[in-house]
Amino acid sequence: MKLTNTSTASQRSLIKALLRERPHSTLELRAKGICSPAPRIMELKKQGHEIITSTRTEIDQSGIKHNGIAVYTLLSEPQQETQGEQHYDN
Repeated sequence: MKLTNTSTASQRSLIKALLRERPHSTLELRAKGICSPAPRIMELKKQGHEIITSTRTEIDQSGIKHNGIAVYTLLSEPQQETQGEQHYDN
């Protein structure tokens, strides 16, 4: 899956698809083209998605160790949500 554009709706759609598969970290989401995952996560939470945030240590693509990287886990989605337009490529 990858973004086809950088609209916030496209980013939220991709994040939801990725989190349905498994938890993802800030660095993993950035590698998928989402430069600032935290605001998109906040928007999803405001829409009724239950997403928890934990932290872990990760090594970035430059080999630098980062402590406290956010890891997002989707627990549930709003019941009224329907499958909308897909904004990313599989």
